[in-house]
Parts: sequence; C-alpha cells; structure tokens
Amino acid sequence: MLLLVGILTRSFCWAQAYNPLAIPPLVSSDTFHLQVAPSTMEFYPGIVTQTYGINSPYLGPTLELQHGDTARFRIYNQLPDVTTMHWNGMEVPPVFDGSPPREILPGETWDVKYKVIDKASVYLYHPHTHMLIGQQVGKGAAGLIIVRDPEEAALDLPRTYGVDDIPLAVQDKWFNASGQFVPAPLGDSILVNGTPHPYVECPAQVVRLRLLNASTARYYKFGFEDSTVFHVIAAENGLLATPVPMTRLTLGSGERVELLLDLTGLEGDSLQLMSYGSQLDQSVPGSSNILWESSALNGIDFPIIRIRVTAPTSNPVTSVPGMLANVQPYPESSAIRTRVKVIDGVGMVGMGMFTVNGTEWDMNVINDTVMLGTTEIWEYINLSNMAHPMTMHGGAFYVLDRNGSPPEPWEMGPRSVVDVGVGDTVRVIMRFANYTTDGWPLMYHCHNLAHINMMMWQFIVVDQTVQVGPVEAIDAYLFPNPTGTMVSYSSSFPVTSIVLHDGLGRALQRWEMDGRNSGEIDISRFPSGSYHLKLSSGVQAVRKTIIKQ
Repeated sequence: MLLLVGILTRSFCWAQAYNPLAIPPLVSSDTFHLQVAPSTMEFYPGIVTQTYGINSPYLGPTLELQHGDTARFRIYNQLPDVTTMHWNGMEVPPVFDGSPPREILPGETWDVKYKVIDKASVYLYHPHTHMLIGQQVGKGAAGLIIVRDPEEAALDLPRTYGVDDIPLAVQDKWFNASGQFVPAPLGDSILVNGTPHPYVECPAQVVRLRLLNASTARYYKFGFEDSTVFHVIAAENGLLATPVPMTRLTLGSGERVELLLDLTGLEGDSLQLMSYGSQLDQSVPGSSNILWESSALNGIDFPIIRIRVTAPTSNPVTSVPGMLANVQPYPESSAIRTRVKVIDGVGMVGMGMFTVNGTEWDMNVINDTVMLGTTEIWEYINLSNMAHPMTMHGGAFYVLDRNGSPPEPWEMGPRSVVDVGVGDTVRVIMRFANYTTDGWPLMYHCHNLAHINMMMWQFIVVDQTVQVGPVEAIDAYLFPNPTGTMVSYSSSFPVTSIVLHDGLGRALQRWEMDGRNSGEIDISRFPSGSYHLKLSSGVQAVRKTIIKQ
C-alpha cells in the first residue's frame, strides 16, 4: 500500500510526459442535452477512480455558442444528490444562473434557455450546488464553453479546435491508496483535461492555448522552461485591445486566459509548460508557506504539459495580430456608487474563518441591492492572511486599479475573476444593464472552492421604475442550516405541507402544516447528511436543501 501511495502522489508528478492530451469533444448546436452522472475513470493504468462527468466519464464536452443565438439546455441529474448548473462568467437571466437556491433533485431535469450576449471567449459550466460545489466539481462535473462573435471571427487567429486551438484545464488532485480522489484543497498530482503528465502535438505555426486554472485552490505561475515569450490575447470575458507579451503569468482558481504561442520554424522541437511554484508569493495557496496544507507540489517548480511541435497545417496562422478588439471599459465617472468589501479573517487554504464586512454566507440574507441600468464600483480590501480570487455572477467587470495603480496590461479586458492579494485594495467597475433578478439572487464569492461555503454573498438587481414594495428574493428560507434538531422556515406563501426527502429523492416523512408562512419541524431522529425539504401550499412548492449535523 505504501508503494501505491508513493506512486499516486509523487512519482506521477515527475514522470516523463507520455500521455496524449485528452481533448474534450466540441459540440456546436443551439440545443444541448447534458447528463450529470457518476462514472469511473482510469487516470493511471489499472487503477479505477470514482468520478462524476457530464456526458462522459470525467469532465464534459466543450460547448460552442454563437453570440446573438438563443441557447437551450436540458440538464439531467443522475447523481445521488441534488445538483444544479451554472454558466461561469456568462450574463444570463438570473432564473437560469444555476447558483443557490436553484436545485435539481436526483432523477429530475431542468430546462434552461438564454440569449448569448457575451463576447467571444472561453467560459465554464459546472454545478454551483450549496455545500456540494467543491465535491461535485472536484470529481469532474465541469466543462468549457467557447463563445464566438463577429469581432473575433474577423481576426486572423487560430481557431481549429484540437489542432491549433487547444483547451488546457489544469487541476491538482490528491489520490488515496485505492486511487480515489481525496477532497483536499491542495493535491499532489497534476491533470490537464483529465490527463496525467500529458503531451500535445501542435503545428509549427501560431497556436492558441485556452488556459484555465481549474483547481480547487492552488495558484499557478505559468511559463515555459526556456522563458519562451507568449502573448495573452484574452481573459475570462473577452479579447484584450492588443496582445500582451509575457514569460510568466500567475492565475488563481477560476481565472482563465487565452495565449498565442508562436511555434514557427520549430518543427521537431518541443517545449515544456511549467508552473513555477518557487516564485509564488507566500500569501497564495500553492506556495511554500508552512501554514498551508501539505502537498508535494507546494513551493516547487513542476511540469504541466509537454508541447511537441509537428509540421504546419496547410493554412497556418504565422503572426500575432497587432490589434485585437475595441475594448471600452466603463468610465469611472459613470458609477453611481462605490461598495466597499473588506475581506477579513485568518485560516488555511481549506479551512478557517473568512468574512466580507464581517458577514459569512447566509442564504436567508440579501447582502446588496443594485438598480438595473446602473454602473457601480466594488472595492475589495483584503485584510486577511491569504489571497482570494473574487468573482461576481451576472456578467463582466473591468479592473480599475490595484493599490491605486493601473492593473497589469493582461488584466485590462473584461473579466469575471480578480485576484485580491494580502494587503491589496482592488477596485472593479461593473454595469448591471440587462436583467433584474426577479426572485433569483446572484452571487459574489471567493473562487477558492474550499472557501466558497463561507465566502459567498448575494445581491439582487431591481428595476426602480417598476418595482413596488419589498423584493421577495427567495421563495423560502431554512434556518439554522446546518442544524442538529429543529428546522425553522419562513416562506412567501402559506405552507400546508412539508416533505423530507433523502439524497435519492425518497420521501422519508411528511408533516401537515397549518398554512402559516413560518414554523418549525423536528428532524433530530434522522442520521447526519444532506436532505431536501419540499414546502408546499397545494398550488405552489419550493425545494430546499438542509444539512443535518
């Protein structure tokens, strides 16, 4: 057993790259059927790992969407627990955003439809399930979305998927002695698109790498071992104005970029993409900081993927464009207000107590109310002991400044994640132009998935020209959650019955209620675990997740 542990956690990290990179299939359509289900995968020969996948054993297909089209999805939940589906970075109607409180019970489906209004870039789709996001995404329930638009199509860029346009989703994983995933914040093995120690063949011309930090918490400082220059052309939500030449690039969890790499004249050669962990700041997960959880990869330089250069294609891209897109950040003067978000607390990568303005996640609380059509500045001040990649749902923002100085050139495009280092003050500007929340709040949170169950907050967008009276943001609330005994509820409708379901959707107990909008029930006799409560008035119902301690 000790030998197996050593193989799984260390030898795989240092082995010569020899596995061909798995390229998720590209699906181009306006209607997608996505089945989220348990499966198994042999990441290493003869070792069967329990996984989750979307239409595949691990991860999901890359979905290609066209700007201006209406995209339709049917999500099938074949998992043993509740799930949902979120469209990371995209601006969609909040009813289809897919974050809490949206739930898809086991065996149920969810139909989604939205117009694609985002710029050409690479986005993500994955569950955003309350208390379960880290587990479900960590086991493989995630995939990429590529949005195309006319502005990007007019450029001479590589876009032959899997040939000169390559997705690279980088994850660190911890395998136990039996080859199963350990839900740890920092892993000891690297997977790229689910492939251990991979290589990819790229033609001797300009190629496009869509690079994603898909890890739970680890930061990576990416670069090539010979300091080859690459050009950043896009971040999470769209192209930059001009390419930015770089030799090192640090990405936190959830951050993603598009790179151009010029391999012209290098046929028969190879390059090694590395992570230079020895160069990471001590305040970020993955550095050599002795306060962070142990991992063989912490604070060291290690390989990500080997690029083997083959013959050029028949119609190669041979130069990096001088100009890219018409990027127009919102003027600071257009903002009607500034919201200050002070990140505080002390902890480790996978545990601790972190707050924003002294508050933690509470599904019963709307933390901010935003007016439709307005532009706001959100100022993040990090007084904690750790860097946090902060993200906002509902569209893209622009980074105004970091500690009073302009952002780095590669950060100047539209984004949905921004790193906020220890001691940093980072200001972003965002316009809330298209959708009201209509009872389905949007989230802002730390993208470290080990922190998300406490470092998440809710905001709503209301139309001040038509809104009258208080906004009912959620149909029902449960508290305390988690709980050991009694569960209180508050709802926007009279509750006549409550049914408790287990993770398989089986009804365990039914309570007949008196039609009031609030009350309580006793679940003390049930074992610890995740359950679902269906609150019903007879004509409408809502399902909520409750964690029994």
